[in-house]
Amino acid sequence: HTTNDDLIGRVSVDLTNLTPNVIYTMKYNLYASAKCNPREEKYGSITIRLRLELENQRTLLLSNIQYPESVYVNSNNKKDSKVMHKTVHGNVDMKKYGLANINQYIEELYDYLTIYYYLEDSFLSLIFWRGKSTVHIPVPWLPTLSIKWVPFSGPLHSLIAFLCLIRMVENPELIPTIFFGSIGWILMATMEFRTSGPDPWARCKSFKHYFWSLICGDGLIKPHDIAPNENIERIREREGAWKKRVKDAERKAEEYAKEQEQYWKEMEERGDIDEDLSVVKNKFTLNPTTAYLYPIQQWLGIIINALRITKNIVIWEESYLSFWLAAVSFLLCVISLFVPWCLIVKWTMRITVYVFFGPWMMLLDTYYIQVDEAEESEHEDRQKSERQEYLADQILQAQILREDNTKLRDFKQYMFGEYITKVNIMKKDRFIDKPLPESSAVVYKPKKKSLGSLAMQEAGCQSVRVDGQQLVGTMIPRMYESPPAAPIGKPIKKIDDDIPNYNDSY
Repeated sequence: HTTNDDLIGRVSVDLTNLTPNVIYTMKYNLYASAKCNPREEKYGSITIRLRLELENQRTLLLSNIQYPESVYVNSNNKKDSKVMHKTVHGNVDMKKYGLANINQYIEELYDYLTIYYYLEDSFLSLIFWRGKSTVHIPVPWLPTLSIKWVPFSGPLHSLIAFLCLIRMVENPELIPTIFFGSIGWILMATMEFRTSGPDPWARCKSFKHYFWSLICGDGLIKPHDIAPNENIERIREREGAWKKRVKDAERKAEEYAKEQEQYWKEMEERGDIDEDLSVVKNKFTLNPTTAYLYPIQQWLGIIINALRITKNIVIWEESYLSFWLAAVSFLLCVISLFVPWCLIVKWTMRITVYVFFGPWMMLLDTYYIQVDEAEESEHEDRQKSERQEYLADQILQAQILREDNTKLRDFKQYMFGEYITKVNIMKKDRFIDKPLPESSAVVYKPKKKSLGSLAMQEAGCQSVRVDGQQLVGTMIPRMYESPPAAPIGKPIKKIDDDIPNYNDSY
C-alpha cells in the first residue's frame, strides 16, 4: 500500500499443495479483490520465493480433523487496521449493504451453472465408457523372481459403476453401502481430474499421498523440479477449448432468449385473455430499500460462502478436508456392508405397526391422551415450568458466552490494540489465486552440517520466536507462548505435556 492507503493489489498464496524441501519462485497477478468481479490484470504482478519446512506430514494431516479456531489480528492504529482489512478481504467490502454486492452474489450463483458442463462430460464419459484411468497392476516377473507393477489404462470408472449397479439391482440392501461409497468415488474422480491436468500449479495432492502420510508420516509426493512454462502449449489448448465451449453455450442461450422474446412479442400482439374482470395489470416493481434488501444480501452471503466451501472440498482445493471426507465415506461404506439392513428395516416396520397401530392405542387414548381438565391444567403447568427452566438455562449460557467474548475482546484490545480484523480460516474467496505459468520450482538441497551444528539448530540457537496474539486461559486470558524446540532439561525435540493445547485457547 502507498502512504494514502490506496490499494496496490493483493494476492492469497495457498500453501496446501506445496511440497516441503522445494524452493518455489512463484509469480502472481495482483487484483483488487478475490471475492467479486471484475478481475482485471491492471494491478501488475508480484514474484515471491518461499520454501516450506515440514517435519511430519501426519501431524499436519491429523490437525485438520478439528475445525480451526477463529483468528483475529489487533492493531493500535486505525490506518493499519484498514490496511489489514484490505489485505485480508480486498478493496470491496461484500458485507456492506449495496445493490452492487447483491448483483455480485446473483452473478456468482449463475456462474455455478457451469457445473452442468462438467456433469455432462462426466455422464457421457461414464455411460459410453470413454474415460481413461491408469492403474498399476502387480505382475510376477520371472527373470528376477519379483513383482513388477505394470500400468493399465482403461475406463475404470465405468467398470466400477457397472459392477456396483449390478450388485445394487440384485441386492437392494446394498444401497446404503453404495451411497457412502459413491461419495468417496466422486471425490476420487475430481481428484483424478486435477492430478491428470497439464498445469503443474493446478494439481492437488492425491488421496494415496495423504493415506501414506497417515500411515508412515511421510507423503508419497517427493520434491521435484517444475520448469518455467512447463506444458504451456497443452495448458493453453485446454483453456482455449473450455472458453470456447462456454462461449458457445452463452451464444446458444442468447439465441434461445431472443426466440422467447420474439414469441412473447407475438403473443402480446394477439392480446391477453383473462376472464377475471377484477385483475388490474401492473408491472412488478421492487423498492430498493435497505430494510428489505439488506437481509436478502446477508442470506445470499451465507449461501455463497457455503457453496464456496463445498466447491473447494469437492474439487480438492481444501485437499486435507477432501481426504478426510473421502476416507470417512469409504470407512462407512465398508462398515455398512456388514449391517443387515433388510433385517433392520423389517423389524423397524414390524415394531412400528404392532406398537402404534394396535387396539391397545385405544387404552392409551383413554387413560393418557384424553385427560380431564385438572390433569390437563397440571400437565400444561408442568410443561410451562420445564420450558421456563430450559429458557433460563439458555439465557444463562448465552450470557456466559457474551461475557467471555466481551472479556476476550477487551483483553485483546488492551494487550494488542483497539482495532480488530478477522482473518479467514477457510477458503471463502470466489477466485483462487494460482501461480502464473512462468513460475518455477527447484528441489532444495541443504548443505551438510556437523552433529554439533544440527544440535544447536534443533535447540533453537540464534533463532528468535515471535509470539502471536493468541490468548489462552478462562479467568485471566494470557498470551500463548510457542513451545521451544528443545525445552531446558529435556531431550531435543521433546515438548512438555503441560503446554497449553490450542483446543483450549481463544
